[in-house]
Amino acid sequence: MRAGYTEYMTAWRHALFRSVGMRQSLILGPAMILAGGLDYAVNVLAGRWLIPVEFGIFVCVAAILQVLVYLAISIRNVVAFYTAELSAQSDSINQVGAFVQRAWRWAWQWGLMATALAVLISPFLARLLRLPNPWPLWAASPVLLMFFVRPVTDGALQGVQAFAGFGVVQVAQSVLRLLFAAGLIWLGGQAVGAIAALPLACAVVVVLALWWLRAYFKAPAKVVARPVSWPYSSYTLLGMAAFAVLANLDALFVKHFFSPRMAGDYGPVVTLAKISLFMPLAIGILLLPKATQRRAMGRDARPILLLALGGALVPGLALTVFYFLFPGWLVRIIFTAAYANLGIVLGLASLAASLYAGLNIWLNYALSLERPAFIYALVGVLVWQGLGMFLFGRESLVHMTLVMVSAGVMGNLAGFITTWHIVRTTKAVKAELVGP
Repeated sequence: MRAGYTEYMTAWRHALFRSVGMRQSLILGPAMILAGGLDYAVNVLAGRWLIPVEFGIFVCVAAILQVLVYLAISIRNVVAFYTAELSAQSDSINQVGAFVQRAWRWAWQWGLMATALAVLISPFLARLLRLPNPWPLWAASPVLLMFFVRPVTDGALQGVQAFAGFGVVQVAQSVLRLLFAAGLIWLGGQAVGAIAALPLACAVVVVLALWWLRAYFKAPAKVVARPVSWPYSSYTLLGMAAFAVLANLDALFVKHFFSPRMAGDYGPVVTLAKISLFMPLAIGILLLPKATQRRAMGRDARPILLLALGGALVPGLALTVFYFLFPGWLVRIIFTAAYANLGIVLGLASLAASLYAGLNIWLNYALSLERPAFIYALVGVLVWQGLGMFLFGRESLVHMTLVMVSAGVMGNLAGFITTWHIVRTTKAVKAELVGP
């Protein structure tokens, strides 16, 4: 029996490492980790080269942009969903080409409108966030256009499973952003220069993505483009927006309710805690289509979910222990002694970010199963976090981060309650009726 078990495990391991999913993971996982690490390096660079008050401005605007990133991801997910569906049909080049070209035109129209709106409201938003002037927000405004255009190309690459191209584009953007940020800060751009690096990098890599997708953009647009399901798109957007605000509310809250100096000291906490969200982004990209495919085939997708949760939660929780033990030393070594040691706040913020990583997995799983119940629950968790931070965290960073941890726990429990039970697909029911 022992020999049979050994043979089974050996065959299972061989099948796993030969699988398409494993090869895709080995391509996309390191690329997303490298891209996230380079983006993290931008924050470290800004933290070391800028004075704390300027770094506080950078972190505040970066938090707003991070919320918008997740809104952009909702566009990417929708494009990827329909592109993947069309790529499985005959005449896939023309089918996908017609859909992507239509989405591309839509992105430019709405992206330009969003950019113009951002320019107009920047002075008001600067006063609300207690920024010295609107220039940091004006520097960020062009990225709104990129946050509409980039998701179309990224979603197309994801949908046709061109994960090598997807990974190259992400890494290229992060490399360029780091180089642009270093150059602009060195030239005296301060926080404005560090912020402007992102739209500049995005604009360059759009050209790279277009080259990778040139066959689809050259396809004749004679095929009728696939219509988009607006209910699915709407709750995808709602879920991504709720998660984005939940994960980035602390930086905005501190900038509004605490002094500029305290906001600057909290900048390293935000930067270090967000490391826990690097890996879940890559895992979520793979989880959504694979769980969807399993559900459509009548198979249980929960084993993939458990692996994804483990991959998302364990690294962040391990890092959190380290943050609790050495908060002052880490901030001093990475960001210099110009920043105050906030003690236990770093560990609590990291614990909250680790729990948010789990929420990202539950969110992608719920979208793959078309279960909006978790998304509505996530909105409720966001309401609790905002209310709790206002009631208990306006004078204490410890109380604020404890509220964040409680929201993370509630969100993961909501994910289990709303999505754990098996989906009964038509295919599965038919298989049971027919019998073995």
